[in-house]
Amino acid sequence: MRSLSVLLAQVLPVPGDPGRNLDAAVRLVRDGPPADLAVFPELAVPGYALDAASRLAVAPDDPCFAALRRACADRRTAVVIGFAESGADRPYDALLCLDEAGATAGVYRKTHLFGAERDAFAAGDRLGCVVLAGARVGPLVCFDLEFPEVARTLASEAPDLLVCSAAMSPADGEHRVAARARALDTRTPLVYVNRVGDEGGYRFVGESRVVAADGSVVAELGAEPATAVVRVPLRTTPDPDVDYRHHLRPELYRYR
Repeated sequence: MRSLSVLLAQVLPVPGDPGRNLDAAVRLVRDGPPADLAVFPELAVPGYALDAASRLAVAPDDPCFAALRRACADRRTAVVIGFAESGADRPYDALLCLDEAGATAGVYRKTHLFGAERDAFAAGDRLGCVVLAGARVGPLVCFDLEFPEVARTLASEAPDLLVCSAAMSPADGEHRVAARARALDTRTPLVYVNRVGDEGGYRFVGESRVVAADGSVVAELGAEPATAVVRVPLRTTPDPDVDYRHHLRPELYRYR
């Protein structure tokens, strides 16, 4: 069975200090335990400073990412990390996806913005997989996880793994349920990495986890800064009876 070693980087970003946050990410990739893929939280680079999002936004090819790209290449580790991407009108809440050579494999822009994010960011308009460490990865950001349609759309591209970067504050365990449900909906393993700490009036709860394709939790972190490398089996062909996408009846469903 194919698998990836995935580093869950449940970090505490320094608010409004992309330089320090990127330095910390570089140290973790360069000096931490070896992994095929390292996943960081939503907005791990600038912090969850919505009022400063425009000021802290950068392009994916900005020189600030040079050291991280080198660390990827040196360690042969792909990276998914949240940043504020500069846009024509407003920035995007985005994920920079770097392959194991440090090249940009893709940029995902969060498509479902939550609350005050709608004033700070523009919404992305595309869902799609990227290739990282030889695997097809379907990226999501935080609130995206709560919509079955997002994961199911990504599943149409046959991902090996779903990856969700989050900045989630307490909500009665909604993401604990959603992460298991999205894995089960699509019969695809899911890696969920949330940040910790207090910022902007929010308390972020961590609880990063790896969920198997059957919805079971195979690894989970607590509520403090932590890292863990988890061996994650990639998607295999599910039993046809429970491959839900092949039993959908869209002619019955109403969304409005």
